[in-house]
Amino acid sequence: MKIKLRYLVYDPDRAGNDRYYVRLEVGGRPVKKRLLQPPLNANGDITQAFMDEYWAALAELRGEAAAAPKETPPPRHETFDWLFDQYFRSTAFKRMDPATQADKRSVLYRFAETAGALPYKKYRKEDMERSQLARKATPGAADKLVKVLKAVFNWAMKQSPPLASFNPAIGIEPINRKKGGFHTWTSEELQAFRAYWPMGSVPRLALELMISIGARRSDVCQIGPRHQFKRNGQTWVRFTAHKGRNLYPVEIEARLTKEAVQALEAAGATGSTFICTNRGAGYTIESFGNAFSSWCTAAGLLHCSAHGLRKAAAIALAESGSTAIELCAIFGWTNLRTAQIYIEKANKTRLRENAFSRLDKSENSESVSKSSVAARVETNEGN
Repeated sequence: MKIKLRYLVYDPDRAGNDRYYVRLEVGGRPVKKRLLQPPLNANGDITQAFMDEYWAALAELRGEAAAAPKETPPPRHETFDWLFDQYFRSTAFKRMDPATQADKRSVLYRFAETAGALPYKKYRKEDMERSQLARKATPGAADKLVKVLKAVFNWAMKQSPPLASFNPAIGIEPINRKKGGFHTWTSEELQAFRAYWPMGSVPRLALELMISIGARRSDVCQIGPRHQFKRNGQTWVRFTAHKGRNLYPVEIEARLTKEAVQALEAAGATGSTFICTNRGAGYTIESFGNAFSSWCTAAGLLHCSAHGLRKAAAIALAESGSTAIELCAIFGWTNLRTAQIYIEKANKTRLRENAFSRLDKSENSESVSKSSVAARVETNEGN
C-alpha cells in the first residue's frame, strides 16, 4: 500500500515487496535513506515506529541530528537464510522428487532475496499475510509462498530440539480464488483430436492411453511394455505412480480400452516406453507436456491439456457409476474427497438430464391431452 507523505518515495522491489525511502535535495544533490520499520499495522493504520523512523531520517538527511546507529543484524543461525539452508540439507527435503526440490528452492530463494537476513523467529502471521498481499498481482505465486513456508516451519517445529515454536503460515486464507483448474475435455474435443491425429500416430497413442487409464503425464511418458500384462484375456498395465513415489509409493493397475489397444498395435511401439520421439527415445516429463500442448494446438484445441484428459477419464468413470473407492483404486488417490469431486460433477450432470427428461415427458403428455380434448369437443358439436 502506498503512503503519501512529503519527501517519502515508494519504490517496491522486483518481487513486489514494499520499499520506502525519504528523499530530498541537500546542497543541490539528491540524498535518500531507506525506512525499515513496518509501515502499517494489522488494521491498516500507519505505525508509530514507521513515523518515528521517517522523522529521524528526515532530520538526519537535513543535518539536524546525528545519524542513528545501525541496528545490529541478527546472527546467521537466527535468519531465514540459515533456516532454509538447514531445510535443504534435511533428509525430508532430499527424499522429495528433484522437480519438487527445484520448485521449493525457487520459491524460497526469491523470498530470501529480501527476507533472507531477517530473524525467522520474529516472523509473525501478520508478516506472512503482508508478504502474501505484496504478491497479489500473481495470486498463484502468493499462495504458493504461504504453502512452502508453512511446510518449512512445520519441519522446523518437528526437529529436536525444535527450530521454531510456532508456524506463522497456519490459518492464512488463499487469495487465488480461481476454481476448476485445468479444462476438462469434452466428447467433442476428444473427437476433434482423433479426427486430426489418426491411428498410428504418437499423439493419438498418447491420448488413447491417457483417457483409457487416467494416467498423469509423468506416468504415461514412462509406461512401456514391461508394465503390460494380460488378465482374463484383456490387456492391463501395472506401474508405480511417479508422483510421491519416494515418500508414499502407490501402485496402479488399469485396463486398456479397445481404442488404446488398437492405438498401441497401430503405432507399433518397440522402445522401452510406449510413447517415443521421432528418434525412438522416450520423453521426459516436461518435454512430453510441451509436445502434447503442441499436438493440441495443431488440432485447434488451444485450451486443452494432458491433465484435462485425466479429469475427463475420472468424470466418465463416475458417470458410469463408479464409486469413490473404485476411483481411488484406479487413479491412485489416497483421499476419498478427491474422488467425491468427480462423483458430484457426474451426479449434477445426471440430475440435469433427468430434470429435462421429465420436462420433455410432461410437455408431450400435455400436448396429447389437449389434442384429445379438442377432438372430442369437435365431434360432439358435429353430432
